[in-house]
Amino acid sequence: MKLDRKNYTSPAKINFFLDILGKRGDGYHNIVTWMQSIDLCDKIIISRSPLDYSTLRTQESDDMPFGKRNLCIKAYDAVRDGTEMDPSDTIEITLDKKIPLGSGLGGGSSNAASVINGMNEVFELGLSYEKKLDIAAKVGSDVPFFISGGAALARGRGEILEPMPPFPAPLWIVIAKPDFSVSTGDAYKWIKNDATSKEIKSSEIISKTLSGDTQFLVDTMYNAFEQVVFEKHPYLAALKNKLKEAGCIKAQMTGSGSGIFGVCEDEQTAGKVVENLAAEQLQFLAACKTF
Repeated sequence: MKLDRKNYTSPAKINFFLDILGKRGDGYHNIVTWMQSIDLCDKIIISRSPLDYSTLRTQESDDMPFGKRNLCIKAYDAVRDGTEMDPSDTIEITLDKKIPLGSGLGGGSSNAASVINGMNEVFELGLSYEKKLDIAAKVGSDVPFFISGGAALARGRGEILEPMPPFPAPLWIVIAKPDFSVSTGDAYKWIKNDATSKEIKSSEIISKTLSGDTQFLVDTMYNAFEQVVFEKHPYLAALKNKLKEAGCIKAQMTGSGSGIFGVCEDEQTAGKVVENLAAEQLQFLAACKTF
């Protein structure tokens, strides 16, 4: 029986560790990053469309034709071009955004992965996990991670994935985003080529997370973007400190920003951090947890 629609939750991610190893010949940068899904999620519906063109609907606008080049649309094109999908098959994407845009939380990449997974199911394409990863890598560097989510160590430009185990119990996180965003392209331009790379071992991540060693996480947290982004946007450095002052064990920027996350001891502490920062007039502030 063919599906007419598929509902998904598209989770956000945080980067516990993110190092930039250098620029590649193709213009991208080699990175190594430890990523983790969190339960801040967009809702997305992938439906067969009766129209002869595909549409994207969000809560902020009416139907948008597929002329606009966002990641959901790129994902549709990549699936259509990379499979034997009938060219007459079209879709309607209905998107309810909860993940703040331009935050470094990967909302657009997560939505794109949902489109790939959804099209595979709705049109019964029979794509293997490896094929979905290949398609995802053509859409964006973070998209492969979101094909399955969870926790992973990513290398290359983000497409080479090594799954990591979750912590035995979810970690409580507070996400704070100011009323401005940081362009990922600009952040990469600001990176200094003489920066020293840090080492992270997958074997150590596996052993420490399985044992629930949160002190290892705190000691390992690192984001190479922070130095250059904080130079351009000093308020982000101040916001990071405010999260720690409000009760987080440690705080860090996620991705290229402008979102900052703080690791909390428990749910109660996370709630208190949100209360303590309520007067900060942030665009987004919420407690969530890993999964």
